[in-house]
Amino acid sequence: MPISKPHSSLGAKNIGSCSNLTLYLDKENQELDKMINKSNTISEIGFLENRKQLFFNNERLDVSCVEVIDSIDGNIKKLGKKDSKYFAPTISFSQLELEHLVSMATKGKKIKDVWEMNTNQFNFFNSLIREYSRLIMTNYAKNFNRQDKGLVTGDNLVYYGKIEHFRKFKGIDEEFKKGFVKSGSFKPGLNTHVHIIVSRKDKSQRLKLTPTSKERLTDRKIGTNSYRVGFDRMNWINMNEKTFDELFNYKRSLVEKFENQYILKNGSPKEKDDLLKQVKLQERLINKKVKIKNNGQNNSYNTSKGRGW
Repeated sequence: MPISKPHSSLGAKNIGSCSNLTLYLDKENQELDKMINKSNTISEIGFLENRKQLFFNNERLDVSCVEVIDSIDGNIKKLGKKDSKYFAPTISFSQLELEHLVSMATKGKKIKDVWEMNTNQFNFFNSLIREYSRLIMTNYAKNFNRQDKGLVTGDNLVYYGKIEHFRKFKGIDEEFKKGFVKSGSFKPGLNTHVHIIVSRKDKSQRLKLTPTSKERLTDRKIGTNSYRVGFDRMNWINMNEKTFDELFNYKRSLVEKFENQYILKNGSPKEKDDLLKQVKLQERLINKKVKIKNNGQNNSYNTSKGRGW
């Protein structure tokens, strides 16, 4: 399932400017610049230039770091010095989900990593990620349940997304601990994910939005002014999973569903046992259908061959 985590920040304090985080999220472009400086051919330079990713939001896909910083840092009306100014959600995909998106971009061709995509395939792959990310931010807005205050879609938010295609090994990874890799080296395979910087205030600067709140849905009242707080993180993940499946026509197995992954991790022994029985039953049914289909194809082939066509 696509895991969407509404982090308060990524190691930086979110009570001040988002400049450090924004510049940090430009790290892949900086890596590409190093490669470009070492390149000897125009074609290789062009290939690497086309791999660069700028920030995107609901309207644009070419937002610079400077624009991101100015926009987020300027959207802080009535926030105090110690108030959170922004949050940094991340969107991570499973290998099966990434393989599905790659298959859409390459028309079924299997690849080991994004370097094997040509420019058109790479651009289309990124467009799919952006389209999905924009819908996730609409789910983000909806999950605050403040539609009556004008918070309806991602258009009502001040946010910027950054697609990243690579991950690096860290000192906490098992591969590093066992001496198989060096810290800072690139992880193999498909590692595409998305970082988002979203303002604490909505675009109108009337609403304070806190996705890390422990409250799921609470109505409060001060005098004659009533308002709603809360953000259900699990509901957001479920919404995003449903959006992925519908948008990309993805046939998710039982064991891939977030609610079932949660049971396998946190459920009672009986809940886990019941779920595993359902998973095994589904697998048997799928294998049976595949077997029947293959037998039907074989019979059709043999029949036509026997007729001497």
